[in-house]
Amino acid sequence: MTLSSSLANTKAKLKATTQAALTKFQHWTDKHQLKVSTEKSTTILISRLVSGPRVKWDNQIIKRSTSLKYLGVIINNKLNWADHLINMKTKLTHLHQKITRIAGTNWGLN
Repeated sequence: MTLSSSLANTKAKLKATTQAALTKFQHWTDKHQLKVSTEKSTTILISRLVSGPRVKWDNQIIKRSTSLKYLGVIINNKLNWADHLINMKTKLTHLHQKITRIAGTNWGLN
């Protein structure tokens, strides 16, 4: 088995597994009369593959992202905390600036 055929086999297996999971989820949403918004949905590929399968829901492609926010935590495709920590730093910096404006010069460290 060559490397390219092994990679093709892995991509085909990933595509089949993804489609099976989506089909099962779609049956569940149909049963419970729920609607999935493809405009608001994103996928993230956590893999070393350069390009994974296209994910479709009702023949609409769901856009792929390198990171997503789930329950307030930003998860990226490398499974590290860099994006989350950058986001938290930005939020805290803005909050600190607002508090400093409200409290004036008597608050905080010099």
